[in-house]
Amino acid sequence: MAVSDEPLAPRILIVEDSKVVYRELKRCIESQLGYDVDVVSSYADADAYLKQNSRNIFLSIVDLYLPDATEGEIVDLFCARMVPTIVFTSDFSEETRKRMMSKDIIDYVVKDARAVENVIDYVKRLSRNRDIKVLVVDDSGSFRFHLSSLLHKQMFQVADVVDAEGALAEIEKNDEYTVVITDYQLPGMDGVALTRKLRELHSKAEMIVIAISTAGDPSLAARFFKTGVNDFLSKPFEAEEFYSRVNHNVDVLETIRALKDADKVKNQFLGMAAHDLRSPINGIHGLSEMLLEDMCGPINEEQREMISYIHSANKHMNSLVNDLLDISVIESGNLKLLKGEAALADMLAERCRIHSLAASRKSTSIGSTVEEVPNFAFDYRRMGQVMDNLLTNAIKFSPHNSKIEVTLGMEDGHAKVCVCDNGQGIPPGEEELLFQNFKKTSVKPTAGESSTGLGLPIVKKIVEAHGGRVWVESVYGQGSSFCFTLPLD
Repeated sequence: MAVSDEPLAPRILIVEDSKVVYRELKRCIESQLGYDVDVVSSYADADAYLKQNSRNIFLSIVDLYLPDATEGEIVDLFCARMVPTIVFTSDFSEETRKRMMSKDIIDYVVKDARAVENVIDYVKRLSRNRDIKVLVVDDSGSFRFHLSSLLHKQMFQVADVVDAEGALAEIEKNDEYTVVITDYQLPGMDGVALTRKLRELHSKAEMIVIAISTAGDPSLAARFFKTGVNDFLSKPFEAEEFYSRVNHNVDVLETIRALKDADKVKNQFLGMAAHDLRSPINGIHGLSEMLLEDMCGPINEEQREMISYIHSANKHMNSLVNDLLDISVIESGNLKLLKGEAALADMLAERCRIHSLAASRKSTSIGSTVEEVPNFAFDYRRMGQVMDNLLTNAIKFSPHNSKIEVTLGMEDGHAKVCVCDNGQGIPPGEEELLFQNFKKTSVKPTAGESSTGLGLPIVKKIVEAHGGRVWVESVYGQGSSFCFTLPLD
């Protein structure tokens, strides 16, 4: 019978004499992580197992005290065989902690109410670390070796260089590094300057930078953080602290990436859903309009009222779909501005005329005060959309027989536009809700108009894409002014 030359799949070995503990560990690891798990319950069984299988073990989880190894000898057995090991113990004394961290183990986990969950989380972390590249920057060969050894224990892929210039060259050559660990004192460019260069290439949400130093300057940590590091460690440090900080920072980065991925999927879904809804919405709009105009035969007043409700609800649905499409395009980073030189005053006058009919239904007027502003480049359609949203909101929240004022002027070299109303204003503490997706304040439209909660976030994104800013000034009970500025260059 032929023997296969293919390597066996890596396994996890549990060395534990408590059936309750090892059964739960085995169940969780196999169900959540997909590893095959073997269990032995004594030093003798572990020794026999290692003689046959040590090269195929991805990780061992070892109880510190066993019936036939009451002094922790089991740890020395696994270290001698160079098997990656997590020690599982209920003894959390300082003496035991120091003794374990002096061994060639990955780490230890304390047996408590969350012990199994903590072990599973650690194994997940180690599994993911195998795909993460770390660059160590230090001019001391012995310290580079020390850091690399610690990182290898945590199963990271590790490379090292002696100076900042070498680090930048390595990252330019291989842009897959997730973590950079740099000393402060380097030949040539120091660690702070290196951090500044790295942040020009990658944000804190894209690359982790951890600084290390023995320098006695108490302001050094602050200098590093203000330059953009994710974390700072002072030498000397415990290996346990180093592991915790590096793994924690990687956890945070992965969470941010997962949230971004989820947000991307959400925007894609919103875009597809909104796009697919347009056809039936347009069909309902056209058919209801035909019915209201008696193009399909006469209808009675009750039927006309019901069809009017359908027509009105469909218009709201169309507005919501358009907002969903806009927000999905904007948040996916695909907003493209088509700038052309034009007069902002002309666009404002046009939008005011368009909205004057809706305002007149509430006996509300729209006035304007316009100062001279030179023509400049902006996206006419998108800024028209900004004004549509601001004027629609002003009309919604204005009482009958009131006035809306639109002003245009110059401020610090920028064009400044404000849309002011005499409505209810914004309750104190609710201003921060205004520019968040799907958020609304407690203030209700004065004639029961509907709102999607997307108009102002769209305004903010479009204005900021132009390099401007948007804000609100409000006195509760007296009205609000929504303002934005746009750069002229």
